Amino acid sequence: MEPIRVALLGAGSRGTHVYAAYAKAHPQEMRIVAVAEPDDVKRQHIVEEHAVKTAYAVKDWHDLFVVKQDFDAVVIATQDTMHRDAILAAIEKQYHILCEKPIVTTLEDSKTIARASQNFSKVFVISHVLRYSPFFTRVKKLIAQGELGRLIGIELDECVGHIHMSHSFVRGHWNNSNTSAPMILAKSCHDMDILLYLAGADCTSLSSYGDLYHFRQENAPEGAPLRCTDNCPHYEACPYAAQKIYLGKNTAWPVDVITTDLSVEGRLKALQQGPWGRCVYHCDNNVVDHQTVNAQFANGVIATFTMSGFTMTTHRGLRLMGTQAELVGDMEKGIITINYFSSRDKKTIEIETSPEGHSGSDELFVADFVRQVRANNTNGETSVASSLQSHYMAFAAEASRLENGKRMQVADFGKQE
Repeated sequence: MEPIRVALLGAGSRGTHVYAAYAKAHPQEMRIVAVAEPDDVKRQHIVEEHAVKTAYAVKDWHDLFVVKQDFDAVVIATQDTMHRDAILAAIEKQYHILCEKPIVTTLEDSKTIARASQNFSKVFVISHVLRYSPFFTRVKKLIAQGELGRLIGIELDECVGHIHMSHSFVRGHWNNSNTSAPMILAKSCHDMDILLYLAGADCTSLSSYGDLYHFRQENAPEGAPLRCTDNCPHYEACPYAAQKIYLGKNTAWPVDVITTDLSVEGRLKALQQGPWGRCVYHCDNNVVDHQTVNAQFANGVIATFTMSGFTMTTHRGLRLMGTQAELVGDMEKGIITINYFSSRDKKTIEIETSPEGHSGSDELFVADFVRQVRANNTNGETSVASSLQSHYMAFAAEASRLENGKRMQVADFGKQE
C-alpha cells in the first residue's frame, strides 16, 4: 500500500522526534509532504529530512488550508492553545486528524470540538498514547481476564520528576494556566484517560486538592537573582540551577528544547536570554506542583490519582485492588506483580519496554493511526469522543481544587448549553 501523506503542523519536540521520526523510520507507511513551523531552523530540518517541496513548507499553518491540498491527514503538534482552529480547519477540509494532547485548553473549546466532530467521518485521534503501551495493555488484559476478581480500586501515581517539573511547568511552555492550561489537563489528561481505560466506565464524580506549594517567590533563597547565570550564590546547593541542567554533556531532551544551537555558547546564550535560565522562584508560573484526585466511576470503581513534581525520576506507578488479588506495577520498569489472596502465590510479569517514547507507546500509536487512515476505519484504541471524557474529568478536578475539594459531577462539564 502507498504511504499516507501527512501535513505536519508544528516541528517542535513531539512533531520532530515522534511523528517526523516515525515517517523517516517507516517511509513505506507515512510521508511528511507538508510542514508548517514558524522557526526557520526547525522547518528547514523537516524540509531536508523529508524532501518537502518549498511550496508546502510554510511558517503559518493557515497557508496550507487555503484550498484542499493533496495530502491525506494532518498531524497537529503546535502549542496547545493553537489546536482548536487547526482542528476546525482540518474538519472543514475533511482531512484525517491526529492531534497532540490536550485537544484544547478550555472547557468552552472542548464543547466546540465535541459539536464539530459529531458527524465527522474521518479518523480523528488524540495522542493518549499510554493506551498503547505494552504495560497498560497487559494490565487491561489481566483485568478483562478476571485475574484480580472484580476491580474495586485504582491507585495511580504520576511522578513528574523535579527536573521535568522545573523545565516544563515552572520555566517552560506549560507553566501558566492563562497561557496554556491547568496542570491536571496539560500534563495529566494522560492519566485521567488511563483511569477511564482501566476502570472501564465513565467517571461520575470526583474531588481534588492541590496547589503551587514550592516554586514561589517567597521561597527563594536570600539573595537569589532573577537568573541562574547572574552569579547566584546558591548554585552549588540548588537542584534547579540552569547551568547544571542545560550546560552538561546531555544535548537531548530537555536541552534540545531551549535552542537549536546546541553548542555550549548557544545554550548559555539561551539561558541568559530565554525563559529556561530564570530562577525557578522568580518565574511567572501559576500551575500546581502537587495535586491529588479522588474519582468514582459508574461501575463502582474508586480511583485515587497523585501528580507530583517532587520526585527524583519521571515514572508512573500503579496499584489495582480486586476482590481476588492485588496488582502492583511500574510502567517504566515494565514490571507487574500480582499477589493472590487465596493461594498466597505471587506472579511477576516482566514486559519489554522502550526507554523512549512513553515506554514504546508513541510508535505503536502512530502505527495504529496509519492503519486507521489506510482503512478509513475509525475503530482505534483512542478517539476524540473518549478523549473528551478525560478532559471533562480534568476540568472538573481543577474546579474542585479551586473550591477546596468540592465534589463535582463530571457529566455537568460535558453538557452542551
